[in-house]
Amino acid sequence: MENRALLAFVLSFAFFVFWGFFLNLIEDPEEKKKRQEQSEIAKKQSGVKKTKKAPSNLPASPVKPALKKEAVSEEKVEESKPAMVFAGEEKKITVDTGLTQFVFSNRGGVIEQVLMKKYNFEGEPINVVNQVEGAKLPLTLISNDESVNEIMQNAFYETSAEYLELSESVQSATLTLKLKHQTGLEVTKKLTFTHNKFLVQVETEVSSSAKNLTYSILWGPGLGGELASHTDYFVFAGATTLINGERLETNAEDVSGVLEHKGTLDWTAFQNKYFAAALVPEKGVDYAETYKIDDQLYVGLSLQTVKSAASSSILLYVGTKEVFLLEAAGHKLNRLMDYGWLGNKFAFLVKPLLKVLAFFYDVFGNYGWAIIFLTIVIKIIFFPLTHKSFKSMKGLQKIQPYVKVIQERNKDNRQKMNEEMIELYKKHQVNPLGGCLPMLLQIPVFISLYHALFFSIELRGAPFMGWITDLSVADPYYVTPVLMGVTMFLQQKMTPSVGDPVQQKIMLMLPIVFTFLFVTFPAGLVIYWTINNLLTIAQQYYIYKVAKD
Repeated sequence: MENRALLAFVLSFAFFVFWGFFLNLIEDPEEKKKRQEQSEIAKKQSGVKKTKKAPSNLPASPVKPALKKEAVSEEKVEESKPAMVFAGEEKKITVDTGLTQFVFSNRGGVIEQVLMKKYNFEGEPINVVNQVEGAKLPLTLISNDESVNEIMQNAFYETSAEYLELSESVQSATLTLKLKHQTGLEVTKKLTFTHNKFLVQVETEVSSSAKNLTYSILWGPGLGGELASHTDYFVFAGATTLINGERLETNAEDVSGVLEHKGTLDWTAFQNKYFAAALVPEKGVDYAETYKIDDQLYVGLSLQTVKSAASSSILLYVGTKEVFLLEAAGHKLNRLMDYGWLGNKFAFLVKPLLKVLAFFYDVFGNYGWAIIFLTIVIKIIFFPLTHKSFKSMKGLQKIQPYVKVIQERNKDNRQKMNEEMIELYKKHQVNPLGGCLPMLLQIPVFISLYHALFFSIELRGAPFMGWITDLSVADPYYVTPVLMGVTMFLQQKMTPSVGDPVQQKIMLMLPIVFTFLFVTFPAGLVIYWTINNLLTIAQQYYIYKVAKD
């Protein structure tokens, strides 16, 4: 009974570990149907681009052969038009908020870089603006008129400053970019930054003498700062929209033109494991959109227009996916964090675990030691439960000879066998579920801690000691996974064998399976599991070898 319980616990954890991977392979039928419907809508919308506000270079849906030739000839006419020439000189404007450094271009009034000053890759600050040659940059404005787009995206804007630096004494600053074109087009982008905050207020005003123009503001293409790893199949990276209280994830292959997301909108964003860029509507926004332009994916907000004029106020969150920062930012940005179906059930435990981890980091200045002491605290909290579990296993081991006699004597009468087993448990004061229930109560904490460590950007680039220079990636020399496997094997050997021989062999094989599994896991997770195993072995030794009761 106990071995079955332990086997169920370990296999449940293994299932949980592979959960995200299998979800990528086996998609829910309803979700698949929903994605297909979205894809069909996108194709229809991209096929009517002349009346849709999307830019003219959006890819069209397949057309009938009779119309295809005409479409090509139109493109040739457009290409033959002389390109507009804009007077001016391109300038770079830098805004340093403390946490981030923005670099703007006055050509198009767009963001070229957003550097995460605390986080580096190969010695350089991470840039969360995805660098794709020829692609549109974040805060690009687009309309349903290509000539207007060319002006808005290529003309040189006047800027209120060339460098802004925020500090404790300068808590906020505003950058204004203005465009007045001879065609009558006027564009203003006003951005207000706050010291050590990832939120930026973006106000836009657009007016034109043209009729029936509509406008959108974009972020894209995609999001920079994404680092692929063996375990990133747990994490969705891409366009995400929180609408009608539901988190809608959109894959690039599901978009063929433009998708409109109408309803109660909280934000639309790009996100990956550690970073996010979200557009949060405040006023002057109709709905959210997901674009595919020249095979690149963008998210955007459609602005309310009156007589070709539009004004809006939105918030731009561009920074890290740290739970406490997202919650402090408000606007339901904490929903950017998604731990999967199983992890979300216990997400409420992630915050307290991260707080304890942060406390120990403040004490030791090292996240490796912080993980070790967090593991010790968790083990102490659950000591009474695990103690009871191991005592129950010890009691079951003592009565195992009697169990076998009863099973042999009543092998043809299961009811009689169950009655005698119950009497045996009562006589020796043993609960057959006594070892199972305490372990089940610990599962939510194990799952929450797993997610707290797996998604924690604090571990990214954080060294421990010796060869472990980054706790967020796998051990390069596989030392910690092997130690974890050894400790798990010792733990299995010390566990009383009360099951049949087949179950015992399966249990002894699990350390090998988990060793190969943990080879790809971040070193911080492997350290937690290894220390937990060592503490469990010490507790088992005390109960089975030292304690007399």
